[in-house]
Amino acid sequence: MVDEFEFFRNVQAYYQHMRFQVQFSYRILHKTTKSAKACGSFSCRVNPRTQHVEYQMSLTSETIARPFSEKGSLLFSSQYAEIPPQAVVIDQYPILKLRYPVPINYDWYAFIFKGTQEAFTVQSLQQVFDKYRFTGADGQEVDAGLKVASVSIDWYNGMRRTKA
Repeated sequence: MVDEFEFFRNVQAYYQHMRFQVQFSYRILHKTTKSAKACGSFSCRVNPRTQHVEYQMSLTSETIARPFSEKGSLLFSSQYAEIPPQAVVIDQYPILKLRYPVPINYDWYAFIFKGTQEAFTVQSLQQVFDKYRFTGADGQEVDAGLKVASVSIDWYNGMRRTKA
């Protein structure tokens, strides 16, 4: 059993700037996608007033560009607006909030680990990427059809973990 202050201190110390990678694809032409990679980090923050552990992420992708293209058929036509070279940049996005039970008489490492697994799935990051829009050549928002393929967390290079 650990007291709440020690839990707060350990989470703040050990789970800051944890690195992860996201493989995703974007539509470049009609029925043609191109893959890209984004690297990011997440942090856990404990809010003792509300008894929540909050996961926040930041990431930056490789540079993405798409030329203007148009595909016409007998019934449908598709236009894909130009995307000048730019990256997906998401800064301090709240991805998950978990309520932690008090008293802390359970394995809190496993609690944080399970929360991370819930927060960083293909489905949860797809919801974040669905909201992201690029700036087109004419200044308007453009949807590039981002699709998350995989997520991997670097558990070994991102934290200093010593069990007390």
